[in-house]
Amino acid sequence: MSRFDTDRLRITLSSVAGVALGGIVYVLILFDFRGDPGRTAVGLGYASRFFETQAQAFLDGHLYLPPRSMGIEGFVVHHHTYMYFGPFPALLRLPVMLVTHDFDGRMSLVSMLLAWTVYAVMAARLTWLVRRCLVGDRPVTRTEAALALVFLVLVTGGTTLTFDASLPWAYHEVYVWQAALVVAAAYWLVRLALEPTVVGVRWLALICLATVLTRTPGGLGVCVGAIALACWMRFGSSFADRRRLYVWVLLAGLVPLLVGVAYNVVKFDHPYLFPLQDQVWTSVNAHRREALRVNGGTITGPQFFVTSLVNYFSPTGIRFVGYFPWITLPGSDARAVGSVVIDQSYRTGSVTAFMPLLLLMSIASLAVLLRPTRRLPRGLGVRALRVPALATVVMTGGVMGYGYLATRYTSEFVPALVVLGAVTLWALVAPLALRARAVAVPVLGVLVLGTAFSVLAQSAIGYSTAAVSYRGDPLDSYLLRQDRLSGGPGSSYAAGISASSSLPAGGQADDLHVRGRCDGLYLNTGDSNEPWVVVEERSRVLQLSYPARLRPTRVVLFRVHGQHERRVVLDHGRRGRSRLRIVNETGSYNGPLFDLAPHQVLRVGLRTDPTIGYLELSSSPGGFVGYIPLQEWDPGWVSRIGSVTVPFTTTPTRLSSGLVVQRADGLAPPVCTQLARHNQVALQAAQ
Repeated sequence: MSRFDTDRLRITLSSVAGVALGGIVYVLILFDFRGDPGRTAVGLGYASRFFETQAQAFLDGHLYLPPRSMGIEGFVVHHHTYMYFGPFPALLRLPVMLVTHDFDGRMSLVSMLLAWTVYAVMAARLTWLVRRCLVGDRPVTRTEAALALVFLVLVTGGTTLTFDASLPWAYHEVYVWQAALVVAAAYWLVRLALEPTVVGVRWLALICLATVLTRTPGGLGVCVGAIALACWMRFGSSFADRRRLYVWVLLAGLVPLLVGVAYNVVKFDHPYLFPLQDQVWTSVNAHRREALRVNGGTITGPQFFVTSLVNYFSPTGIRFVGYFPWITLPGSDARAVGSVVIDQSYRTGSVTAFMPLLLLMSIASLAVLLRPTRRLPRGLGVRALRVPALATVVMTGGVMGYGYLATRYTSEFVPALVVLGAVTLWALVAPLALRARAVAVPVLGVLVLGTAFSVLAQSAIGYSTAAVSYRGDPLDSYLLRQDRLSGGPGSSYAAGISASSSLPAGGQADDLHVRGRCDGLYLNTGDSNEPWVVVEERSRVLQLSYPARLRPTRVVLFRVHGQHERRVVLDHGRRGRSRLRIVNETGSYNGPLFDLAPHQVLRVGLRTDPTIGYLELSSSPGGFVGYIPLQEWDPGWVSRIGSVTVPFTTTPTRLSSGLVVQRADGLAPPVCTQLARHNQVALQAAQ
């Protein structure tokens, strides 16, 4: 086998193995360890249909969307609703939607898988191209192949993109696509610096356009990179014989940038900003309005830089706990530094804490990229890497000056970490490992340990985030797995379980609360805007015995207390027919009419559906009636759990109409029962 064939085999095996191992992690989190390719981030599918809605608008011949289709994310400008997301993910859906609408609202997961595939392929190609820049055509050793394999596992499975995979919705989909496109652009920027070709310019132009139409920061970064490369080609001595291509490279950066500006102007009358005063969220949230007032009508600017720096790069931006999965996000929301007023914040993991190895490698790369290169044998290669480094660092400026803090925003740093990390891999780590076997083993060991930590950390927060966000069966399975792996009397997991006769209050992230004798189980999310969520509740059941002759009657069976009081009413008319009715703040909603024979028993139940935060009202006979909100937002946009009053006891109560009503026991919630028994929780009778 020739040296060329050996090199190609080692590069191929290393790349395939690295991408495959990283891909296993990403795919498991993306599918939430299940087999549903249409899964969504939350039970109602919110934010998983945004791009299908935009694609349908394109098919209808316009940019604006149906009113209220974007919820609080919509921008109402000139009486039309627009979304601020770029249209590229929507354009990808057009071929499917031209054929069928069966997959509407269920394409985010597949789109994110496609985006990661592009990202992984281009990250592998970029990694080996960086080696060529720094090492040349020197034969690839087994040690170098092993180093590249581990590095590819790190960048494909150990970055924020793995956390993003936990929630298939628009917010995360755009970040995976941005990372994929920016890394692809970085590859072609290096290729064009080494080998200027017309084909390379076409690829760069296409990728720049797709990036601009995905996210503005990434689009600006790659376009700046293309313009910088064009200037270098025009004025640098390295391109004397190929200078004519600089015009086309310049256009590859300028034209997509102008397309993005034009698209934003058509929607929002501004070259790049969104009119936040016209967003639906602004109209309903007082704190957003206050943040805009204090910050001069925007939530971007240099005043947020220190806050972003502290939160995104703090070594303490992680939390280690004594229960599965042992690594979590910080226990409380990110905080503003100084007197700045931020818009919103969530539990935010930092780059330093979750991707320490990549960050250290990126910092170390500056010693390579900033050194003089005129007399270096691979001087052109080092200079070729400065352009993509510039592009990927420039794109992070948006998030560093943004008054909104969340873990997903650390995705902005991923392309820079890939580019700069690859520079350190070949310029510093590989030469050190090649000195001797005694050195290679510990160097490779450090790389493996750093990679393993980031992969496990990102997987841990991804798995927990998917469960808590969706709730229902995924959250039940997650809590039972926590209990099985780390629960029991005296454990730190058991210490976080409280019990009382009432709904939970206070607490900290990951705490559990049992109401009554497993009448309800609740989880503390750690987020100030939604501190507690329902895991499961015992169904409220009433048993009504009809007399031989029941006079016309109206009975209030349940009262649901939340932002408004809602009532469940039983109506029995003169014709001997009954029905249930929901009375809420907007009116009265009637269930179907039904008949009961004398002495027949009617069972009426309120079942909690935690995936949507509603109570489902039904009866037997009679069937389904409707839904009543249980968990809803208060005027300050904090999610609160409502309570239910049942004006009857387990002792039969005979009403004046002759109807006999008594409470019946709903089935014991299985998760609460298991956790209480295994962790020896002292239950208390409900109020």
